[in-house]
Amino acid sequence: MEIHNSPMNERQRRYREVYRSRTSGWYNGYVHAFLIFGTGLYAIFFFTMNLSEVLWWEWLTIPVVFLGGQWVEYYTHRFLLHRPKKSGMGRLLYVRHTLMHHQFFTAEEPRYANHRDWRVTLFPPFTLTISTLMMLPSALVAGWVISGNVGWLLMASTIGTYLFYEVLHFLCHVGDNWFVRHCPIVNTARRHHTAHHNHSIMMETNMSIVFPFWDWVYGTSDLDRGLIGHLFNGYSTKHIKKDLRQTAKTPHLLPHVSKASSKPGPEPANR
Repeated sequence: MEIHNSPMNERQRRYREVYRSRTSGWYNGYVHAFLIFGTGLYAIFFFTMNLSEVLWWEWLTIPVVFLGGQWVEYYTHRFLLHRPKKSGMGRLLYVRHTLMHHQFFTAEEPRYANHRDWRVTLFPPFTLTISTLMMLPSALVAGWVISGNVGWLLMASTIGTYLFYEVLHFLCHVGDNWFVRHCPIVNTARRHHTAHHNHSIMMETNMSIVFPFWDWVYGTSDLDRGLIGHLFNGYSTKHIKKDLRQTAKTPHLLPHVSKASSKPGPEPANR
């Protein structure tokens, strides 16, 4: 099933058909979403239940982890997902993101058709587990050296940052409605991320997937305005830079990456 009256071109339409034909029949987007958000919210609840008499400075853990997580997202997106690597994992990430996700969703048609398309919209559930395990050593050290509250807040903030990304990225691929158009941060993320799916700028612009803080810091945003303007830009196109690339830049294929490898495979093609 496809979106009716969609502006997508035939190439994107055909790619979606092929990708969907290779999605397992048992896949259910609602179960996928429940595994991510149900597990994530329960983990946050568990970690925060262990907090006790939190001091004011301990609460600063939350913004520090949030911005740090946004930087990791920015760096990974810019230098791994959009830069072909020779290593097996680096090559896989590049193919799954640049050569697959950016064919399924474009600036002309960034919407999914139904819950089965959530396979290409959400990360696999195990990504949350990996993120949690990667932060666990730092949280244990922080809990021992600084305070137990900081350790628990590190874990809760890590998962909260991950869920923040998943929610905003998901909302970037829903149909336009009153809420996403007028809700601050959400409307900014939608315009920012949809612009990134424009093939003419996707290889070097708007690399903060949903929260443009680090794009503003590093000058990789498509907007020419200050930090507050970036975060609350909404749908406005008034401040878009005049010197952006106007023609599509074909993603680079490594010599050992065949065109066949960019076709939809059995694994999720995530952001």
